[in-house]
Amino acid sequence: MKIAPTAMMVIAAVFIILSATAPDFLADNKFLIGFVNQEILSIMAVIMTISIATIATIHIWFNELEAKHEKRVFSAARMELNQSAFYFVILFVAQLVCLVVRSFSIFESSKVAVSLFNGASLMLLLLSLVTLLDVLGVVRALTPKD
Repeated sequence: MKIAPTAMMVIAAVFIILSATAPDFLADNKFLIGFVNQEILSIMAVIMTISIATIATIHIWFNELEAKHEKRVFSAARMELNQSAFYFVILFVAQLVCLVVRSFSIFESSKVAVSLFNGASLMLLLLSLVTLLDVLGVVRALTPKD
């Protein structure tokens, strides 16, 4: 997915511009007020859990294929999958830190700060979803077409 990094940068830029010019859009949004809290963290935990289980299954498939053909050919793919698992953990921890920092009283009075934190939380969720799609692409590539 070569377009994903560019799209992520554009979305991040939109969130930053919105936060600077119209902070009410992300700071006072009733849905975001109820969503960007432990709810978004729960969703990311589910995404991370499913993804890491999927990555473990892919590793098992790789082991079976390598044993069948008596060749180790998936080293690069294993490294990419391990990086994806690491990304999920980093994104989850970053989301937790973002939510904790956002809850500090010094940020409550600034709509721009709340807007930036809400945008950052949405970006972290979006990055988790893009990483999940990447892992699912590997599953699709390994699954025989019927």
